[in-house]
Amino acid sequence: MNRRQGEFGSDVRRGRHLAGAGCGDPSSRRARLGALFDVEWRAQVSPDWPAGIAAGIALAAPLLVGTVVAHPEAGASLTLPALLTVMPLPQDANLGERARRLGARTVAITLAGLYSFLVDARLWALVPSIAVSAAAGAVLPRVGNTLGLAMVLVGITGPLEGFGVPALPQLAGSLWGAVLLLPLLHRKDPASRPAPPSRPPKHTRQDWLHAARLALLLGAASAIMAAAHRLTGEGHWLVTGILLSLRPTPEATQAKARQRIVGNTLGGIAAALVLLTHPGPWAVTATVAATSTLAYALRPANYLYWCLAFPLLLLLLTDFDRPTPWYTAAVRAGLVLVGAVVSVLASRWLWPPTQTLGSAS
Repeated sequence: MNRRQGEFGSDVRRGRHLAGAGCGDPSSRRARLGALFDVEWRAQVSPDWPAGIAAGIALAAPLLVGTVVAHPEAGASLTLPALLTVMPLPQDANLGERARRLGARTVAITLAGLYSFLVDARLWALVPSIAVSAAAGAVLPRVGNTLGLAMVLVGITGPLEGFGVPALPQLAGSLWGAVLLLPLLHRKDPASRPAPPSRPPKHTRQDWLHAARLALLLGAASAIMAAAHRLTGEGHWLVTGILLSLRPTPEATQAKARQRIVGNTLGGIAAALVLLTHPGPWAVTATVAATSTLAYALRPANYLYWCLAFPLLLLLLTDFDRPTPWYTAAVRAGLVLVGAVVSVLASRWLWPPTQTLGSAS
């Protein structure tokens, strides 16, 4: 048995032990709780502070300008695509690879804005687009989750008035973020992974199955939320929770789900405390600047740090021009938890990798 199989086998045995333990046994409850919070808290590599500062400027500047000219919704509409564009790039990627990835993200976000204009916030038209976008991102590594996230977050806001040209805010916000992030080549770090190849590797059967799994789950989740008339409200957190938790293998999905459960729970508490103060546009702009700088700088060091900061950041941005009740953070954390659990179950039961399935049996 190789190391990967051994690790998964250990997870399976631990899961059987926890499932078989008596529900009333205090030691079993402590064991289950310990397994849930069994995440790595230490930094894996050094933080990327230049990228964090660039992200802070990219997100805060449009909000600041929008607040000054008394059009905060216009500033927020530029900040959301910038947020998706300045997601951390692979470490040690050269300038050409960075340009290709940022260009792919810009195209993906702009397409999401154009589709949002065409469907005019019709919920059922968003359902297939979310499923297809997530599947496409799974087999297009330079796009990744950006297309799926953009289709959800841009789609639920609907077309924006006042810009005149469809998808203009998405294009402008993406270009603004790309211009700031492009020249920031990552410094060499002995613990960092090697640079990705300039040409993406050929797709395997597992890649296509992962894409199909994403399409099926996100299509079902978005359809359920659309039927309940919750997709444009808090329901989209379930969709993004699945999108960001589900990985090609059960092991990777479980690790990602744990980080998101722990990070979003603690981050949701912090977000609720901030929302209780009912911050105004100036306070929100300052909070977004500080939070985005920390989130983007620390994400390469440990994805858990990103999960801690991102709930507050996204809650403030998605409802920048209107007050957000404090309990929205709790609803988000709950839906992220559901999405993480669904992802873990799907990774083990819905077309799991052959090698992993053999070790589990």
